Amino acid sequence: MFIIELGVNHLGNKKYLDNLFKSFIESSFDVATIMIQTNEYYKKNPDHILKNSVYEKLIKISKKNNKKIGLAVCDVLTFDKVKKLKFDFYKLLSIANTNAKLIDILKSKKKHIYISTGLSNLKKVKKSIDLFKNYKKKSILHTPMTYDGSKLNFQKINLFKKLFKIKTGYSNHSNNINTLYALSSYDPSNIFLYIKPNIGKKISYPDDEHSFSIDKLEDIKLNYLECLETHKVSKDINKTKIFK
Repeated sequence: MFIIELGVNHLGNKKYLDNLFKSFIESSFDVATIMIQTNEYYKKNPDHILKNSVYEKLIKISKKNNKKIGLAVCDVLTFDKVKKLKFDFYKLLSIANTNAKLIDILKSKKKHIYISTGLSNLKKVKKSIDLFKNYKKKSILHTPMTYDGSKLNFQKINLFKKLFKIKTGYSNHSNNINTLYALSSYDPSNIFLYIKPNIGKKISYPDDEHSFSIDKLEDIKLNYLECLETHKVSKDINKTKIFK
């Protein structure tokens, strides 16, 4: 259910990447993603580039520890450099959710694909789903890119389930963890949560404000599951005739 996102919070730094990945391997979480950004991003941040040998090592260690690691992608050119690597699944970032060429390449991998919606309107989301027509290994992610709790619109999870008849998850970009407990009543199939290095000195990461240390993520997971159980019990009670 929970998927940790390393993103590019490693900054291309071995120490930070080792900290992030070790936290994942030693945690109760079984699934994680790492992100490969656009060509434009790497032109501005050349130090953030990871060698293929690094990705291969992460894949190997994950498999050895019975965990899975996927790749978040958004660019044909940058993905082309790593497309031969054996990731367990893929996440299609919202800026590319109508990129037909990239989608065709991803589908050829025959792995599960999570489709992030980001700020896409409903028309664009429908177009994205159409590009995945007849491809069964897919899920959609409600991905509100806002820190304003009133605009998280969790109701879209139910809307996507109804419209597309596929599993619908949630990708968190909120800096208020309490919103996740409200999310539990919508029962998303997966929840993506960003992690940042658990290192003493203050550093600003690309996804800094909505990223958490592994200890915080463990607490979030535990509290969320308790909320989810409460909702399930409440539903069961509502199905019975308490009062006659």
